[in-house]
Amino acid sequence: MASSTRSKRTAMMALLSLAIGSFGIGMTEFVVMGLLPQTATDLLPALSATDPDTAIAHTGWLISLYALGVVVGAPTISASVAKYPRHRVMLALAAVLTLFNALTFVMPTFELVAVSRFLAGLPHGAYFGIGALAVAAVLIALFVPAHAGDPGRTLRAELGVFHIPQVWLTLAVGAIGFGGFFAAYSYIASIVTGVVGAALAAAGLVLALVSFGVERRTSVPGAPGAPGALTAADVTAA
Repeated sequence: MASSTRSKRTAMMALLSLAIGSFGIGMTEFVVMGLLPQTATDLLPALSATDPDTAIAHTGWLISLYALGVVVGAPTISASVAKYPRHRVMLALAAVLTLFNALTFVMPTFELVAVSRFLAGLPHGAYFGIGALAVAAVLIALFVPAHAGDPGRTLRAELGVFHIPQVWLTLAVGAIGFGGFFAAYSYIASIVTGVVGAALAAAGLVLALVSFGVERRTSVPGAPGAPGALTAADVTAA
C-alpha cells in the first residue's frame, strides 16, 4: 500500500514538472504575439515611424520562424536523441530552450532576434513529443494492464494508416483550423488596438480569455455550451 502511494506521488510530481515546463515553453512561444506592436517599434524603429502596419507584418516573421523551427526540430531532434534517457534529454532541451529564449530578449537587431527565434523553436517540438511519451509511460505503468505485443507489426504496416481517407481529413481539419486560429491570434494585439479601438492593456485580457476558451474546449470536448476559442474571442471583441 505504501509503495503504491509512493509511486502515485512520484508520478504526480513528474506530471507536475512536465506541466510547469510546458507552461514556460508555451509562454515564451506566445509572448511575441501579445507584444507584436511594441516589438516592431523596438526592432524596426525607422519602418515603424513611416509605415507601422508594414513593420508589424514584418515582425510577424518572428512567429513564423519559431514555428518553422518547431517543424524542423521535432522529427530530427526526436529521432537523434531516441537512444538517450528521456529525462536527461528533456533537461537538455529545456536548458537549450532557456538559452535561446534568453538570447531573443537581448539580441539588438531584428535579424539576430529572428535567428534566435528559429533556434528556440528547434527543441520545442522534441520537448513536447518526448514529454508526451514520458506522460504516456507514467500513465500506462499506473493504469494500463500488461498485454502482449504484436511481433508482426512493422513500420510499413504502421504507415499504412495513411491509406485511410479519414486520417488525411483529420490532418487537413487540424491544419486549416489551427492555421486560421493562429493567423488571427498572432496579430491579436493589433486587432484589439487598431480594429476594436481598445486600449493596449486590453490585449492581455483578450489573450487570457481566448486561452481560457481553448482550455475549456480541450478539457470538455463535445460538451454542450462549452466555450471554445472562437466563442471567447467573439465575446471579447463584442
